[in-house]
Amino acid sequence: MKKIFCLILSFVMIISFAACGKDKKKEIPEVDIEYYAKLGEIPECDYKLGEDPETIKTALSSEEQSAVSEGEEYPYNVTEGEKSVRIDNGDFSYFYEKGKENKGISYIAAFDKAYGFEMGTSVLDVKGSLAGYDYTEEPADDSNAFFLMGVENSTVIRYTFDSTVILFIFQNNELFAAAIYNTDKWTI
Repeated sequence: MKKIFCLILSFVMIISFAACGKDKKKEIPEVDIEYYAKLGEIPECDYKLGEDPETIKTALSSEEQSAVSEGEEYPYNVTEGEKSVRIDNGDFSYFYEKGKENKGISYIAAFDKAYGFEMGTSVLDVKGSLAGYDYTEEPADDSNAFFLMGVENSTVIRYTFDSTVILFIFQNNELFAAAIYNTDKWTI
């Protein structure tokens, strides 16, 4: 009986050691970004390219009022620049060209999660998950990451599908932001 008990105990210990050795790796999504590029959207975002800016402002203003009545802060604001208007709620920024509201939202930037990728995901994990799609890699600057003021030593991975561009911006090789825009509607 002691031999059987020792054998069972040994087996349990071996199983537990094997379980301890398993790598607890982050789930890396497999996403069809070409599909979302054609839709003009970031799947985690409530709005897409071409959306009426007034609809977004009204909805975010309503969310802000609800949050304030519950004693919470809600970082909704609208900022008018020289050439564009930014509607921001902290997780997403929506841009449209000043005087061209009828074209709708023409640029969306994400700061929380985009295309299944959490901020902080490594550049290698994003590239690996999107293997098979052609991309370009370039330093971040005002032309490709204008909405990230003061970000230095950053890299942009650009995926282009017809006239829609999806950007992933990395700082220190970790995902910092993502964006989508349509080159037919965004000229700034």
